[in-house]
Amino acid sequence: MKILLVTYWGLTNMGGIWTYMKQLADKLGEQGHSVTLMGSHVENNTLYLLNRTESFDKKAFYSLLLPQLDIGRFPSLHLEHGIFSFELGRYVFEGGAAVLGLEEYDVIHAQDPIATYALRRIMRRPVPLVASVHGALTKETYYEYKGLEPGLTREAYEQRPIWSYFRRLETLGAQAADQILVSSEWIGQLTQSLGVSPDRIHTLPYGLDLHQYAARAAETPPLQFAEGIPVIMYAGRLEYIKGVHVLIEALGILEQRCQRWICAVAGIGSLLEELMEQARLLGIAGKVHFTGKLNNIPAALRAADIYVQPSLQDTQPFSVTEAQLAGIAPIVAGTAGMPEMVRQGETGWIVPPGDAAQLALQMEQLLGDEGLRRRTGLQAKHWAEQTRSLDVMAAGTLHVYQRAVNLRAGRPGIPDHLRFGEEPGAGALPAAFHPADVLNEGDPGNPLAVTMRVKLPQHYSIPDARTALPPLG
Repeated sequence: MKILLVTYWGLTNMGGIWTYMKQLADKLGEQGHSVTLMGSHVENNTLYLLNRTESFDKKAFYSLLLPQLDIGRFPSLHLEHGIFSFELGRYVFEGGAAVLGLEEYDVIHAQDPIATYALRRIMRRPVPLVASVHGALTKETYYEYKGLEPGLTREAYEQRPIWSYFRRLETLGAQAADQILVSSEWIGQLTQSLGVSPDRIHTLPYGLDLHQYAARAAETPPLQFAEGIPVIMYAGRLEYIKGVHVLIEALGILEQRCQRWICAVAGIGSLLEELMEQARLLGIAGKVHFTGKLNNIPAALRAADIYVQPSLQDTQPFSVTEAQLAGIAPIVAGTAGMPEMVRQGETGWIVPPGDAAQLALQMEQLLGDEGLRRRTGLQAKHWAEQTRSLDVMAAGTLHVYQRAVNLRAGRPGIPDHLRFGEEPGAGALPAAFHPADVLNEGDPGNPLAVTMRVKLPQHYSIPDARTALPPLG
């Protein structure tokens, strides 16, 4: 089977999504399938196919489209800067994906709602399309904006055009897929709330290559601390949604009652300096070690005694499973898909999200009871080995691929609700255009114009009427 794994985001920059794509591609490749990975190269500003020579210059196409999308002609694009930025980015992605080509594959597996909807929109022939819903886009963006605007409430955010835009994009992404993979019951229920029938949703928890994990864990640990002092660890992005500020606050509380600990915060992100300053103000800067990005988390976990995942929202972080495989029963925030990863007091611990006081109490309990840490750690390791195997995940994914192929063979056309521009009475936005026309205007005979005319559907147009919001007021 020829398979394309695609993300709208940076291909190797997205942590858990990259881990998922790389592991799945390697496993399916071992089984004789041909797997190609597509995503953005952040440094080069290209859309590319991993380990192949083909790439698409996103910057050049962006520069071509930008002056065509002015506020006078398309006010709906300019209701908020975030809407304009995402829409323009998606149009660039659509052009690049069309040029790189979709029709040679037996099945396409998209890793986010933006890519899922974009790929369906540019298909001339309806290739079977499977989508993994790794997170809740509309909910996650609230935390991203709250990180920039600390006083922003969820109620206020849901009144803004950007919330309506992301909600619409999330819905279109769910509708565009033939079959949908989710890693938790929580994200499955959210996907159903977007109008997706349950028979299209398949719950398949993330798996890890257990042999590869063991081999990496046996390497020299990248972290070395003094013997006898318990180590608390977090690994992940340093962004507001990850709740690292809650962990630092909890460590400040913990320090008032228990001083025998150190903490390793492994990762990079926009909040690094802010988190370091928070630790300094709490008087614990000397005990909280910001290690930067570590390339071998399994080996690093050998130095840890307690693992904390304080995310304000997270579907099923790989780092939680890695901690369990290391023999650590992790502390997770009781939100989103994380509570499904542990059994309270047996394979992990659940604390209320954002509650630094409760997190401090849980860490204090574990610091004071080495026997409890060992007992629950062994249980966590056994549970993860039995339920988080990459072999099981790959087999389940292949089953969903085949289901999508079989269903598409039975209904070869594009779903009616996605045939925008072809049904009677439908039309594009006034002044909307096909990118080939714009390319030809500026440079008659431009080879890219010829390619886009061939590769994109006849009725394809920019801007996209399906994501256009009504004007304010």
